[in-house]
Amino acid sequence: MKKILFVLFFFAVNNFAQEYTVEKVSGNVQVLIGTSENWIKVVAGQKLQGTDLISTEEKSFVQLAGKENRFILESNSALGLNSIKKMSLNELLLALAMEEIRNVPKTKSNQFTRNTAVYGSEVSSGKPAAVNVSDIGLKKINGAKQLAQNGFTESAILVAKETFRKYPETKAQISDRIYFADLMIQLNLMNEAETELNQISSQRLSAQDKKEVTSRLDKIKETALKR
Repeated sequence: MKKILFVLFFFAVNNFAQEYTVEKVSGNVQVLIGTSENWIKVVAGQKLQGTDLISTEEKSFVQLAGKENRFILESNSALGLNSIKKMSLNELLLALAMEEIRNVPKTKSNQFTRNTAVYGSEVSSGKPAAVNVSDIGLKKINGAKQLAQNGFTESAILVAKETFRKYPETKAQISDRIYFADLMIQLNLMNEAETELNQISSQRLSAQDKKEVTSRLDKIKETALKR
């Protein structure tokens, strides 16, 4: 328990310390600043923190420069800037364990959380949010893929798992879920990949999706027998 609390504290400190400068921006790019519920337009030269969430529309992108890296978020994507970081396997495993705890069904009295207000289609003022709740989940999955493509594989897996939990409609994106299960296999996280694939197999799958899932489960079993 102490180890998990330490890791969470470590994440919080590092997320707060991150700062990015917007080097280039094209098209419609917006950001949620910290705990704000209002999306604002991103402009070149703007300073953003790790607690901010950026979202790009069709034919839009933003290039960010941090202390240690640059990152381009392509169109139709969303990403919390605190996710642009390297993680160790141990950090990922502990974070995934926390995700499993958070994934426990909530009681009726605790179903409404601040996330609904921050990412939802409406806020307390009654005005519509600039980014629709039905879109943000898919955008965050796109952002997670871009993390993986840029070498932040562990962070990508964590963002995907968090998104599947917060936006249940994204769980129907079977090819996306298989993509992140493959990343787990690449990192030799066989137990975690097997759990994810078994959850996918419980969905209504096409013949091709079922074949893809089965082949990966068979591969995991073969690997386990060789150990």
